[in-house]
Amino acid sequence: MARGDSASKVARAARAGASGGAGERRKVGFPAALVLVVLLGGLLVFWARTDREATSAPRVGDHWHSAYDVYVCDDFRSKIVIETDPNGIHSHGDGLIHVHPFNKLASGSDATLGEFFSAFGGSIDDESFLLDSGELVLEGADCNGEPGVIKVARFDADDLDREPEVVIEDIANIRFLKNREAFTIAMVPEGVEPPRPRTERLSFLDTVDPVRLQSDSPTLATTTTVVD
Repeated sequence: MARGDSASKVARAARAGASGGAGERRKVGFPAALVLVVLLGGLLVFWARTDREATSAPRVGDHWHSAYDVYVCDDFRSKIVIETDPNGIHSHGDGLIHVHPFNKLASGSDATLGEFFSAFGGSIDDESFLLDSGELVLEGADCNGEPGVIKVARFDADDLDREPEVVIEDIANIRFLKNREAFTIAMVPEGVEPPRPRTERLSFLDTVDPVRLQSDSPTLATTTTVVD
């Protein structure tokens, strides 16, 4: 009888041990599954956001126009005439920026002022900009006795009475948001706002015919000057 009781106890202990192991496995398995779900959810959110940005306006095939001007201290600079354009944001020497994405590198969130400058061989950031003439404008250079600050003013060409947005940080990533914007890329003293682009630039927005304009691909001269 004692031996039978002992055997029963051993059997119950074995079953309890097996049951406990399964419980431990459940305890470990649930957090692991939860972590996997969170990771997969994060990846899906990232993919959706990236896909949405890549397909947001301007899209491949859109053709927007923005007027622009370049202003240093108290003087406007000439139009950009270099038309090199690998991705679809360019000028035709007409005082306009043609936002005409050929691929995703110039569409959506990548349709930026920095892309426009790099297309013609120039560059722009918060401390300088390089024009197609080879002129390098550096922040801090003298502007009528005061240190100059790089600023970009964004205007609405259809509502010029509205106050412009003036940007002084992350300038290269300024996005083109719609057709018929107007930009002044400037270096001016800290307390001075960039003027609106010249009238002829704005007027040309009403007459430009994108179908008749064709790009070619000259190269950028690399001589550099610094604004005093």
